[in-house]
Amino acid sequence: MLLDLMSWWEALGNAEQWFWAIALVSNVLFALYLVVQFAGGHDTDIDGDVDVGTDIEVHDGDTGFTILSLRSLLAFGMFMGYSGVVAMSLGTGWFVALLIGLAAGTLAAWLAYRLLRLVLRLQSSGTLDIQNSIGQTGQVYLPIPAQAGGMGKVMVEIQGAMRELDAVSESEAIPTGTEVLVVGLTDDDILIVQPFQALPGNQKIHQLISI
Repeated sequence: MLLDLMSWWEALGNAEQWFWAIALVSNVLFALYLVVQFAGGHDTDIDGDVDVGTDIEVHDGDTGFTILSLRSLLAFGMFMGYSGVVAMSLGTGWFVALLIGLAAGTLAAWLAYRLLRLVLRLQSSGTLDIQNSIGQTGQVYLPIPAQAGGMGKVMVEIQGAMRELDAVSESEAIPTGTEVLVVGLTDDDILIVQPFQALPGNQKIHQLISI
């Protein structure tokens, strides 16, 4: 079977190999991403490996979200790759296949972005009481600038569900992957967080009381 796959691969043209590689790598990473999510892992979008702090942040009303998150990029890669493969199988040249792939990938990334924005808005409305986040710990999803110089994002469990929420730091900058404690809210209901270090016994209780 391995020989058959190698023969199939070698029979492909260079452009087809590139399209297949992009599609298959994106597909595998997306499958791993889903496994991590269903296993209850934090939604870090592999920030520890590919600093998503460089993502373009888009604000619409009072909800911020990054259109270049890992989820959107994986959707782009899968649809671009498979669309390019299909286009070339229909006899188009590599350039036309590339244009078709780029168009399909961009559309897929945009749809993933819009869908996730809708999910986040549903999370932030209805029965969610943002006050319940105070005193909770979470993990930084997008880096948080120092001195309230901008917003990052954190994953925090509120009311039994993981939420992806905007957050600011009133002191130091907080990098991706750092465990944080929610210590308050801004007037716009943005989380105020600080790096969290587990304290033994009563010290942790005194720290929360003093906030």
